[in-house]
Amino acid sequence: MKNFFRKLFPLAITLALAVLSMAQSDKDAITLNQISGYRQWAKVNRQPVKADISVRINPADVVS
Repeated sequence: MKNFFRKLFPLAITLALAVLSMAQSDKDAITLNQISGYRQWAKVNRQPVKADISVRINPADVVS
């Protein structure tokens, strides 16, 4: 059992260091700063545009 933990411990340390190094990057903060301005955008139309779509299906055209 000690041999198992002796092999697992370096792997766990390496994984923890890899996760910490990825968490320290500023790529996410840069992206969030770029898209944060979209929240202040105003709507162009006060009311949503209503589209009248009528679909007619001819039962003879339906293939079963």
